[in-house]
Order: sequence, then C-alpha cells, then structure tokens
Amino acid sequence: MLKKISRRLLSIGFRQRIAFLLIMFTLVPSAVIQQAVQYIYEDQIIRNASEAVYSVVAANDNTISTILEQVEDTSQLMLNDESYYNAFADIVDGTVSDFMKCDREITLKLAREFTTQNYVFETYLYTQDWLYGESGTMSASLDGLSGSGLIQMAEEKNGKVCWTAGYDFGEAIASSYLLQKEFYEYQYPITMLRKMDFQYNNQSEYKRLSSMGACPILFVYLLEEDLRGLYENSVEYEGSLYGIADENGRVVSSDNDSFTIGSYLPEVIRKYAGREGYENCALDGREYLICFHTLESPAWFSYCLVPMDTLLKDTIQKTRQSQLLLLGIFMLLSVAAAILFSKTITRPVRNLMEASRRAATGDFRADTPVPMEREFRMLTESFNHMEKEISSLIHENYEIRLQEKETRLKMLSIQINPHFLYNTLNTINMLAIRNGDTETSDLIVSLSEMLQYSLKNSEDKIRLEEEMEWLSNYLYIMTRRYENVFRTEMDIDEELMECMVPKFFLQPLVENAIRHGFKGVRSGGLLRIAACREGESIHFQVQDNGRGMDQETARRLIAQEEYPEGSDDGIGLSNVFRRLVLSYGERCRICVDSAPGKGTLLHLYLPCEL
Repeated sequence: MLKKISRRLLSIGFRQRIAFLLIMFTLVPSAVIQQAVQYIYEDQIIRNASEAVYSVVAANDNTISTILEQVEDTSQLMLNDESYYNAFADIVDGTVSDFMKCDREITLKLAREFTTQNYVFETYLYTQDWLYGESGTMSASLDGLSGSGLIQMAEEKNGKVCWTAGYDFGEAIASSYLLQKEFYEYQYPITMLRKMDFQYNNQSEYKRLSSMGACPILFVYLLEEDLRGLYENSVEYEGSLYGIADENGRVVSSDNDSFTIGSYLPEVIRKYAGREGYENCALDGREYLICFHTLESPAWFSYCLVPMDTLLKDTIQKTRQSQLLLLGIFMLLSVAAAILFSKTITRPVRNLMEASRRAATGDFRADTPVPMEREFRMLTESFNHMEKEISSLIHENYEIRLQEKETRLKMLSIQINPHFLYNTLNTINMLAIRNGDTETSDLIVSLSEMLQYSLKNSEDKIRLEEEMEWLSNYLYIMTRRYENVFRTEMDIDEELMECMVPKFFLQPLVENAIRHGFKGVRSGGLLRIAACREGESIHFQVQDNGRGMDQETARRLIAQEEYPEGSDDGIGLSNVFRRLVLSYGERCRICVDSAPGKGTLLHLYLPCEL
C-alpha cells in the first residue's frame, strides 16, 4: 500500500508536488493557528472590539457636540446684534400693532440666523406679551410656556445657555390637543434656552436691553429623532442598547425600549455620568460591555450596552471568517507559486530582451521588473540605471537648449524696453513737478527706481541692502495707495546688509500682508519687517495685525500646495516658498503663526551667505 502511494507521488510532476507541499504547509499551520487565536487571544480580541465600540461612541459625541455648539455660537452672535436691541427697545409699552410689526422683522432675522443649521426644527423669542419669530410648526402658547417651567430654567441661568431634553412637550405646556395624540414628531424636543440681554456698543455709549425691562427668552428646538439618527445603527452588534442621558441620568434620546425617553437610568449605568471609557457591567442578570463618553456642553453622556455573549460570538465569528478567507488566499497563492516557480528563471531573461527592444525604439522608461535572484537582479538594475542616465541626459540637453532660447528672448526684450520706460516716466515726473504735484512725483521716482533695479540686475541673488531699498520704494507706493490704513516698522540688523539673498523674495510676503491681512481694515494697521542673525541663518519676520488666516490656509502655504483655479489667496506666497525650497533645500525653513482675527506672523529662515 505504501509502495503504491510512494510510486503515485513520484509519478506526479515537479510543479504538482511543489503545489501539494505548499498547500499542506499552509493548511495545517493555519488550522492550528485558528484554534490557538481563539483560546489564547480571546481577551485581546474582546479588548480590541471594546475599543472599536468606544471609538464609535466618542466619534458620535463629537458630531453631536459640533451641532450643539453651532446653535450656542449663533445665539452668542445674536446678543451683540444692534437690530435685535432696537427691535425690542422700540416695543417697550407697545401696542398689538407694534408687536405684530416686530414679529415680522424677528421672523425674517431668525430664519436667516439658523438657515444653514439643518438640525434646527423651530426657533422663537418669548416675552410675556408675544412669541416673536414663531413659524407655527410647534403648537405653543404664552400661557403654556410660562407654566412649563422652561422660562424659570432660563431665568435661573441668567443669560447662560441652558440645554434641556427628555420631557414631553405636550405635557410641559399642558396642551390638550397634543396630549390627545399618541405620537408627534416634536414630542421629545432637544431644547436650548437662553435669556437674551441684547446689547451693542457704539463710540459714545454702551446699551443693554435689561436696563429697559425684561429680556426675551430664546427657544431653539432640535428633534430627538434627528439626534438619534446620528448614532442609530452605528454599533452593529445585535441586542446593543444606545442612548444619551443628562447629568442627572434622565434619558434624553434612546434607540431602544429598555430605557425610554424621560425615564431615569439605573444606578449601575448612571454612575458613569461625567466619565469616559468602557467597562464590564451586569444588568438584569446579563453581562454587558458598556462604553460611555461625556459631552463638553451640555454635560450629557452617551452610553452603549453590548451583550458580552453577542460581542464574543460576533467577534470570534468575524475572526474565523477572516482566518478562513486568509486560508483560502494562502491556498490559491500556493498553487500560483508552484505554477510560477518554473518560470522564475526564464522570466528575467525574457524581460531583459523586451527591454532591449524597447530601448532600441527610443523608449527609456527604465521600468524593467527587478527579479529576486542576485545575478539577474544586478544585471536588471544595471540596465535600468543605464536607461535612466540616457533619459536624463536627453532631458537635460533639451532643457538647456530651451533655457538658452528663453534667455536670448529676455535679453532682447530688456534691451528694447528700458530706455522707453525711463524716458516716459521722467516725462510724467516733469509734468507732475511743473503742476506742483510732489506726491505724484515721489511715486513716479519710486516706481522708476524699482524698474531700474529690476532691469539692470539679472542675477538671481543680490545684497540684502539692495533688496531693502527696492522694498522701501514698494512700501512707499503702497502706503500712498492705502493711506492711513497701515504703517510700517523695519528692524534689520546692519551686519546683514551685505548678505546675499534671492531677488524679490520679500515683496510677495509684504504684498500678502497688505492685500489679505489688511483687507477690510480702515486704520490702525501695523506691518513689521525684521531680520536678525541666528547662528548660520538669517531669521526674517513679516508680521501684521490684520485679519489672520485659519490653520488649513497656513498649512497649505507652508506645504506649497496648488490653489484652486480662479483663486489668488496665497498664490504669491506659495510660489516664493516653492522657489526658496528649490534653491536652499533643507537649509530653508518656513512657519506661519496665525489665527482668524489675530494677525499673521511669518517666520523665514535662510542661510547666511556673503
């Protein structure tokens, strides 16, 4: 029997024997590893699954926090809106007609305030005489709201944001119409309350609405089902319980019937309020994994309960599926390896022959696959290197010829244009002097010096002193253009004036500060340009107290990324940075400190070259 088996095995071809051995060496260890992983790494698997569930809960909370913060930020901006102050100041002791007129204005303004916040369902401003801005989507009345306790909650916060949820809206306002309904979409609204002491400050006085009487209460409603939609089905384990509760443990949103909205969580879950993480807990005789995370404002916390038996079953099942998939892949790879093994010797030779034919046609792509065998690897790498060198020489020769043509054209243009430009500017300057317009004359002289400097010197690098003279002329022109908008301070170490720097490298930095930093600024702008030596580098600083930029714009400037077509924001800076990096490499460093509304400080480090 054994002889027959051995003869049968020997009669099998070499490629089939290799395939059989590879399959056996893959199948047996994989089966053993599968069982070992299940028993040895079971705790690690559960820990990884727990961290995955917790990360989902934390990510959902970040999304919810962003939505709630947008509502709070909008209410904060409304406080300093002069139009709200005027609207409510004008209706003190007003008539019904005054109330209706004000209502129309407030309705339009509130619609604009929250038009981009899709999760906002209803907003209005409550006073004891009128509801301003109500759209009618929620059945509310002055008497119902005054007796709901919501007004008292807002008054107790005295102008701070107050979030409340988990209450039945119909019961709160004692609406018989709503109480008759079994369900309506705003039955459990997420509500933001804020006492709005509208104010504004002009140059002569500071006004607050509270000085004239009672302040209105801002109501902003979000639907519980919209909030639930942000986390529902995000945890895919069967039997999981997900919800959100306030700091007192009252459920404000839930995706299950075990913990209904308005009910209070048991102490075994409530104790996690204000905390973050995951633990094991027992509830109603069943083991659960509980993941919990607390929002910053309001101090609500999210919880997700996953049955441990479900977690273990699903996790192990997914692990087994992955192992079976890998086992199948290994088997296919083993068969493929056996088939390809016989070709490993002939393939490198065939590839080199094809590469030789390709090179003979002028195609030097240098992409011939490099084999693993040492001899063929050295031969193929040498051939690829030869192709790269030939391609590089051809490209360099083409670039050199193209640059020579461009240089000749530029030199011809420079020889033709300067005298005409100088004579024209001198003629205009004489006319300005004759007419007594000294300011225009000074501007023309500065422009003439700038043109002369630009055309007379064709070197890529010049002395810092020359660059600063050219920049001074440029700043003189710009200060006349933006008169009284900004002033300039310069602090350049004298010892640096003989250092060689790239031509025109400071002008785009200064231009960006003027055009974008002082955009919208009418006066009080300060542009500071400084340079000092730090070790073997020159540290340049260009600082403005303008509008600043966000972190994404600053990052794109430093990274020298391309800007969208039709946008000029940062294009000059990006080009300068790219040019400096190409010239100096790692010896050039650039960083930007900026924030919206806080100005921009640009640091530039260049090698000190004499």
